[in-house]
Amino acid sequence: PVRKKSRTFYSAEQLEALEKIFQEDHYPDNEKRKEIAAVVGVTPQRIMVWFQNRRAKWRKSEKLSVKQNKKYPTLSA
Repeated sequence: PVRKKSRTFYSAEQLEALEKIFQEDHYPDNEKRKEIAAVVGVTPQRIMVWFQNRRAKWRKSEKLSVKQNKKYPTLSA
């Protein structure tokens, strides 16, 4: 039977570092992921998954903001 990986919990410091890197680059390459993994203290695979999930969250928020702008356009004076 295939065992499911256990959930990785990130500390506030780790999340802060990951978010800062995400602001600079949404798509880190393999080498960059290895560097991030060394700094944060998790595996490059976990970094890859974190970025995939963070991009999904980012796209979802972008969609919502576009919908909000269409629903409530700003009034120009």
